[in-house]
Amino acid sequence: MTQISQLSLDRYIPLDNEPYMSEGQLAYFKDKLMVRKDELRNRISNSIKKIKTLEAAQADILDRSNSYIDLELEVKSFERHSNAIDQVNRALARIDDGSFGYCELTGDEIGLPRLEAIPFASMSIKALEEFEAEQRSVFISRPTLYS
Repeated sequence: MTQISQLSLDRYIPLDNEPYMSEGQLAYFKDKLMVRKDELRNRISNSIKKIKTLEAAQADILDRSNSYIDLELEVKSFERHSNAIDQVNRALARIDDGSFGYCELTGDEIGLPRLEAIPFASMSIKALEEFEAEQRSVFISRPTLYS
């Protein structure tokens, strides 16, 4: 029986001769993404429960104001978790189509350490840095109202 990989403290450690994005690695990251998706679904469910309880009208203006602030925070939390589920779903789709682990912009390997930290990552660090630098230059070169 050949050993495909090693799992140590919930981290994937490939064998020396193991190819990048082997079946073992894909199964590991798929499991990790599914666990993350379940966690996000639970958080969304909790946010929905909180939103429903915050809908009650308050008589006092300060209580009403605080209630609106709490409601806004829960809605933002709901949106953030919903966006994260979308990212996880896209990563799961990349596992299915064979593109998981490779940068969407360059096609280069994203790398196991980055995927370990952010399993739904779709860009390599190098491509992300270049993309962000390009975005900054576009933002900086925009004329402002005061120019």
